[in-house]
Amino acid sequence: MWTFLRYMFCTLSIFVCVAVIFYSYHVEIRQKMRSQELPIVTDTITSLDNRTFIISLYYEPRLSQSVRVIAILHVSVKELYCIFHCSTNQNVFVRAEIDFHRDSFGFPYGMASLLCAEPSGCDYTYMSFSSIISTNTSQNLLFEVRNRPPPPISSNFTICISTLYGNYNNVLQMIQSIEMYKILGASRVTIYNTNCSQDVDKVLRHYIDEGTLEVVPWPIDRHLQTSKMWKYTPGLTAEIGYFGQVTTLNDCLYRNMYKSKFVLLNDYDEIILPIIDQDWSSLMESLQKQFPDTSVFRFEAHVFPTSDNSSKFDLWSHVPGVNILRHGFPYPLNRKMHNPRKMIVNPRKVFQTSVHYVPKYVGKSTNVPNNMAMTFHCKGSRRKDVTREDQIWDDILRKYNMSLVPKVDAVIQKLFPLQ
Repeated sequence: MWTFLRYMFCTLSIFVCVAVIFYSYHVEIRQKMRSQELPIVTDTITSLDNRTFIISLYYEPRLSQSVRVIAILHVSVKELYCIFHCSTNQNVFVRAEIDFHRDSFGFPYGMASLLCAEPSGCDYTYMSFSSIISTNTSQNLLFEVRNRPPPPISSNFTICISTLYGNYNNVLQMIQSIEMYKILGASRVTIYNTNCSQDVDKVLRHYIDEGTLEVVPWPIDRHLQTSKMWKYTPGLTAEIGYFGQVTTLNDCLYRNMYKSKFVLLNDYDEIILPIIDQDWSSLMESLQKQFPDTSVFRFEAHVFPTSDNSSKFDLWSHVPGVNILRHGFPYPLNRKMHNPRKMIVNPRKVFQTSVHYVPKYVGKSTNVPNNMAMTFHCKGSRRKDVTREDQIWDDILRKYNMSLVPKVDAVIQKLFPLQ
């Protein structure tokens, strides 16, 4: 009798353990319930709790029909469920595969991709999220899944810029950079804005009305303690580095993945400039012929310090900001140091990006030779190891003067006319 009871107890225990494991790790949990009148998220950053922030959702047909969720997570988050709201009023819970980005730089919060396998037989438009499987979805928010189905490509080049912060007021350089992007072939610029001055806001609105610019609100400082530092150091109270720059670049990549043939990832004070070719179309045609298997093209940064006013060109002195046409003496490249690079990528071949390189992609990554193109980086920078004699005049930007100067002047005369 006791032997039989022990046998039954062991069998029941094994059954319970298997059931618990199945419940915790089975891909799909289907529940019949209605998602009546749940609010639809319109904010760029949505807090689920103090450890989980959802940014955006994108259809991911490259990975067996999944949904990729761009998120910011605390390092302690280990489990999260995606809830697909099917048109049949059935909700399907799918355990997310959490993929933390490798470049959190030591901060407790960082960008993560949540991969949610699309459930079979579920026609959906919206999803929500939960840390547990529960029949109570009354507190859930609905997030729309973008790129489903993927739209046709409508642009050749889109620029991704992140992020404006600290009441950003570099008006003149912003106008010059955007006009240069347009000359080189950009039809779209995407900027993530935490905060900027009234003058910069006027510039942004001008380019929005023109149809060139998309401004994505990025109120990261309302949710987390941010840092201007890219790397965590002991004693910092900041929770995320450089205003969530890595997250914005990844969101921008997916936002434009099926809209643009190429995406450029750079900062507002940087311009990828061809050396021989006149624009990006001819440059990319040359590069693709020379490097046919490359999906990530990396361009070395050449710093043109603003401390050197090498030109008397002073047409717009009443406009705040850096005049990139006045600075033509770059620092020499130090081959003993790592020189950062910015990128032009085929977004449909990239799964995850960082600031200066792409960690997950298909194809090859190529460092573009400096005799073909470079990153023009005009910023306030000082190097004690360099003297003026070490700096050699470089007029690479001046070959665009005939086009650039009148275009910039037209914008300034419209927005900031002399009184």
